[in-house]
Amino acid sequence: MEPGLFPKIASSPALIWLLPAIGFYITNLFVGIFMAFQKKTPTILRIHSFLHYGIVACLFFFLLINQTHGENTLWDYLVFLYLIIVPRISKSWDVLIHSFLSLIGLTLIPLLIVLQI
Repeated sequence: MEPGLFPKIASSPALIWLLPAIGFYITNLFVGIFMAFQKKTPTILRIHSFLHYGIVACLFFFLLINQTHGENTLWDYLVFLYLIIVPRISKSWDVLIHSFLSLIGLTLIPLLIVLQI
């Protein structure tokens, strides 16, 4: 890992939005794992949904700020569409398939950082 990677991320007005998205995503995965092994309550489901909306909001602000600098690529839009569409569709499928597809989404967010640097 390059020693100056985090200062590059922190100095970019768009890339800084990906860090809370990753944090929300990891928290959302743990909430999903908790729901898989415990009873699903309406409060936990609401928290799970709000965390997903937080991820989408962070990625939306990333795309918005990145667009003002004219740096959005096709990959940025594809990752955004993947994170909007796939988890919502797969939530009615098996829990393991839903979590696997969500983990793929978690690996795509740092890919956006790597492609920007």
